[in-house]
Amino acid sequence: MIAKTDLTRTHDGPEAVVLGGQQNGLGVIRSLARAGHRVRVVSADQHDVATASRHVRPFRVPTFEGERFVEELLHLRRDMPQGGVLICADDRPLMTISRYRDQLSPHFSFLLPSHDLLSDLSRKDRFFQLAQESGSPVPPTINLQRHGDLGQLSELKPPLCVKPNFRTQAYDSSFRKAYRAESHADARQLCEQILDVTEVIVQEWIEGSNDSIYFSLCCFGPSGKAAFTGRKGRSWPPQIGFTASCWPAPDVAEELENLTIQFFRHAGVTQGLASMEFKRDERSGRFLMVEPTVGRGDRQVEIAAICGVNLCHMAYCDAAGLPRPPLQYDPAHVWRDEFTDFLAARALGSRCFYPPGHRIHNAHWRWDDPAPALLVAADYAARALRRVTNQRFSRPNLPIEHQAKRVETP
Repeated sequence: MIAKTDLTRTHDGPEAVVLGGQQNGLGVIRSLARAGHRVRVVSADQHDVATASRHVRPFRVPTFEGERFVEELLHLRRDMPQGGVLICADDRPLMTISRYRDQLSPHFSFLLPSHDLLSDLSRKDRFFQLAQESGSPVPPTINLQRHGDLGQLSELKPPLCVKPNFRTQAYDSSFRKAYRAESHADARQLCEQILDVTEVIVQEWIEGSNDSIYFSLCCFGPSGKAAFTGRKGRSWPPQIGFTASCWPAPDVAEELENLTIQFFRHAGVTQGLASMEFKRDERSGRFLMVEPTVGRGDRQVEIAAICGVNLCHMAYCDAAGLPRPPLQYDPAHVWRDEFTDFLAARALGSRCFYPPGHRIHNAHWRWDDPAPALLVAADYAARALRRVTNQRFSRPNLPIEHQAKRVETP
């Protein structure tokens, strides 16, 4: 729990400005609040859980895209006499400030890799190419750009993981983050649908339980590098979704941090936040890289701050030209999304287990910052009510044998 003295801004440097809210942004905000920051959060989303936090002053924008967003940021800057440090929690504002960095850098402080490198690492095909060049461990992978490429599926051994080469609004509105296909035929059918929207990455599935996914979070800067390694307890949806719970993994930290830093050095990432996700193959015991995140905080970033490795504050200090704080590593903590972790455990037929002796920190509910949890709970209740209402009124009053089966789009 954040100490009461942290609830008001105690940091004397420029203001911390978090670009993007929701769950990612909330974790970044609470990480910065631990270091005494009162944060500005810039949000373009309605019903944004991050804007409900007591640690922020929200600033709403109509879009994260183009010159309109740049103008909004410059307007915000006029209300910040000590200046501002930009920290991204969303890919949309990240790519915009990178593209317009020459216009923004006289007014804000931020550290990012080159725009070309950010663009490369946002594409999964380019990531796998860089990983192979650097000798980093990755599963066999192909990139399908058009329907005529579907014959390449025969080069891979099922089961297969199918996901977009890069995320688009059209993809996100119709498909899940990723899929598991048990056969070439299943993969082909799914890829045919996705190729109507975007390019597809297909790779051999890395066999392993839901808790065999690990991550290394890094901050690169003038003061050197810092890293934190953790392990996912569960994901939602299981195996292919977002982090539902996680905790430190000191037993494999040296191995995974070395692999992560080696890859980013090869790619040319020398400043800012970056992270790598791994999965341990249960057949060989090897760790294989799954995907990187570069230039922004991700969903797991707060567990690092809770355990004394406050990477968001380090990124702030590097951009502001201030010394980094000393580390006080304490691995006996768990971060969990108290809503999706329960769903994941139920789907897996298990209970919400955690390492013994670890203190649990909820992603939403905090005694000193309760509003985000109340907002999420209200949203879950509203969705449940809509489902019940739709089930009651959407079908004609016919015998069950005459009712059409409900088909869910992926």
